[in-house]
Amino acid sequence: RRCAAAAAAGAVAGRFLGECRTREASLDSSVVGKAVHEHAASQAAVTENPFTNRTFYVNPSYAASLDNSIITATGQIRATLQEMKDVPSAYWLDRKAKILGNGTRTMEGILADSAAKSPPHLVVFIVYDLPNRDCHAKASNGEICCTYQASGRCDYLAPGNCSEGLAEYKSEYIDEIVSVLKRYAGNVPIVLVIEPDSLPNLVTNKADPRCGNRATMEAYKRGITYAIESIAAAVPQVPMYLDAGHGGWLGWRNNMDAFVPLIHELGIAKHLRGFATNVAGYQSLGMM
Repeated sequence: RRCAAAAAAGAVAGRFLGECRTREASLDSSVVGKAVHEHAASQAAVTENPFTNRTFYVNPSYAASLDNSIITATGQIRATLQEMKDVPSAYWLDRKAKILGNGTRTMEGILADSAAKSPPHLVVFIVYDLPNRDCHAKASNGEICCTYQASGRCDYLAPGNCSEGLAEYKSEYIDEIVSVLKRYAGNVPIVLVIEPDSLPNLVTNKADPRCGNRATMEAYKRGITYAIESIAAAVPQVPMYLDAGHGGWLGWRNNMDAFVPLIHELGIAKHLRGFATNVAGYQSLGMM
């Protein structure tokens, strides 16, 4: 799932894809709602399209990981895998251990590698480690929990307000990301996609007690607000795109009608460059 989502050709869509692959595009009110469109559009006018005239970063660690498959592949599959080695990719920050450290399997190492190039290449990171992450599908259970089971996994049904999980998310994840961004944002072009699937889950899966309980609701709302506000305050030049699911999810009018008020409630639209779709789940966009 993540390998497919991370590839630059399929990782981002909606406005994000429009900016990334073609030209400056305005938010479509039929997709994100007129009210959110107006807020984000005013913010978008502050800076240029972050993808214009940039060379996208190709992660050598991703290329090396493909070699393991290329060795045993044949024919067209082998040829496709070899071509993929040169495809830029977004990097998922889905564990705290991926933030600091040397080498191109960490945020810090990737930015150091990009900074060494002339000019530095554009790097895209996906911020993805909320407490009680992926509450509905549980396909990628998080490492940070509102309440931990004895096994170390999240107890999605435990009561509470997720105060401990949020404290861990803030101090050990977001604050560490901010510290790295502050060192590199003035030199390396960086784009962030914020917490895929999370707010869409709150909108459409409240009936699932793993998503609709107070702890998860608090974790997602307060966690995303803290992440966006902290990054915006520290490195306002770094554009952020909030995840908005995909057209087969929030594209339904009733779902979007619930999503827009949630963005207003959190008060984060003024910090956003736009919205990203087709990040963790994919719906074909047709011909472009």
